[in-house]
Amino acid sequence: MGLDELINTLKRNEQKQISDIWQAAKSEAETIRTQVDEAIADITKIHAEQLASACQKSRRAIFSETEVKTREKKLFAYQALDQALRKAALKQFVSLRNQNYEKVFVNLVSELPERQWEKIVVNPVDLELAAKFFNAKSIQPDPEVSGGLVAITANGRIIVDNTFEKRLERKWLHILPQVIAELEKRYETTGIAENTG
Repeated sequence: MGLDELINTLKRNEQKQISDIWQAAKSEAETIRTQVDEAIADITKIHAEQLASACQKSRRAIFSETEVKTREKKLFAYQALDQALRKAALKQFVSLRNQNYEKVFVNLVSELPERQWEKIVVNPVDLELAAKFFNAKSIQPDPEVSGGLVAITANGRIIVDNTFEKRLERKWLHILPQVIAELEKRYETTGIAENTG
C-alpha cells in the first residue's frame, strides 16, 4: 500500500466517519425535534385542558352569580309588587262599604264566639250599626278600622279581630301567589320578555 493509497483510504474513512457523525447528529436532532414537538403538544394539551377547566369554572361562577342576582331582583320585585297590591286592596275597602255593608257587618258579628265583650272597636261610621248588637258604652270608634270590628274581653284576654284589614292579612298568603302567577302568565303571553331581551 502506497502513501497515496493510504491517504485516500484515510480520506474515505474520514469522509465516512464525518458522514456517519453527520447522520447520527441529524438523526439525534430529528429525535430531539420529535421529542420537543411531543412535549410542546403535551404542554399545549395540558394548558388547553387547564384553560377549558378554568373557563368552565368561571362560566359556572358567572352563571351562579347571575342566578343569585336574578333571584334577588325578582324577590325585590315581588316585595314591591306585594306592597303595591296590598295598598290597592286596602283602597278597595271603601267600595266594600258601599256593597250591602250592613249584611257584611251582621255576618262578621255572627262569627264572634259567645263572650262578654268589654270593648268593641269599629269605624266611626259604624257606631250606630254596632249599637244594634253591643252595649253602646262598650263601642269605641277607630278610623283605622275600615270595616268590620275588633272585639275584646275584660283585661284583653281574648281579642277577636274581624276587620277587613285582618281578614285580608289572613288570606293574603293565599291571594298573593295566585295574583303573581296570573301576572307572570300575562307577562309571558304578551311577549314583553322577548321584546326587552
